[in-house]
Amino acid sequence: MARGGINKALVSKARETLISRGENPSIDAIRVELGNTGSRSTIHRYLREIEEEASARLDDEALLSQPIKELVGRLASVLRQEAQSLVEEHQTKHQSQVKSLTDRLQELESSLANTNNTLEAKERELKVALSDLDASKASEETLKANAAKANQANEKLQVLLAEKQAQIESLEEKHRHNREAMEHYRQSVKDQREQDQRKYEHQVQQLQAEIRTLNQTLSVKQGDITQLNKDNGRLAAELGATQKTVAKLEAEQRKLITNLESKSAEAESLKTRLSEFENQSEELDKLKRLNEELLAWKAQASVSIGKLETEISIKTDMMDRLLTEKSKTPEVSG
Repeated sequence: MARGGINKALVSKARETLISRGENPSIDAIRVELGNTGSRSTIHRYLREIEEEASARLDDEALLSQPIKELVGRLASVLRQEAQSLVEEHQTKHQSQVKSLTDRLQELESSLANTNNTLEAKERELKVALSDLDASKASEETLKANAAKANQANEKLQVLLAEKQAQIESLEEKHRHNREAMEHYRQSVKDQREQDQRKYEHQVQQLQAEIRTLNQTLSVKQGDITQLNKDNGRLAAELGATQKTVAKLEAEQRKLITNLESKSAEAESLKTRLSEFENQSEELDKLKRLNEELLAWKAQASVSIGKLETEISIKTDMMDRLLTEKSKTPEVSG
């Protein structure tokens, strides 16, 4: 049944109104003429019945002679067959293209979903890598600070060692000067021994006292030298330990730098994958545009089918008018 009060009489009236205005009596045009009521399938069914009735009127023997009737019947049959074949061919081709594009669109949507999931996972991995990179940078800064402190301590130890070495050299220089002075004094005593024979014992005692004093001084200086040597050994041991610590810190720093370079390479790889995902997204956009073009093509195909139906209707109307005029003209008897 027709919905919304639509019947064949209303459809026929709307069709005749459109034809009288010189417009194409397509399904959509008739539906608009009826106030946008009624389903397209119902309107199409009524139009087909109206056309069949019009075709049946062409077979009325009271109106047409037998040759014209047969000619008109064949022409209407051929027109209907060609129109139906063309419509079915367009519909089959259209349905095949729609199915192919729909399947392709579903595949791409599935691929896009998988790509989005992969992209989200890679983004999470990138965030973790960047967090590790920041932690590595902070650890590197700490190691650099510790290395700087160690270098400062090493420099201080080097300065202290240089000072101790200078003190040792100064004490050795004083000892050498004392020894040279003693030798010089002994030589002077030897030279003056014959001249100062009467003062020999007194000078010997004086020299012995001075020698004891010098020996005590020398013993004290040697004790200082021994202590300096011990300090020097201790400082050298501390310097060696510090150098080992510095070497260990430098090794850790190189390891962190290698790790940082690895993380940077991973970040670059992730950026490359992200660029590939963006390219795939662009391809999906192209497919969406293709879908839009398909929808436009559908609309264009619908318009073409409507035009074809209009042409068939116009030709049928022309045939009706031709037959009407023919029926009004009196036949000439032989």
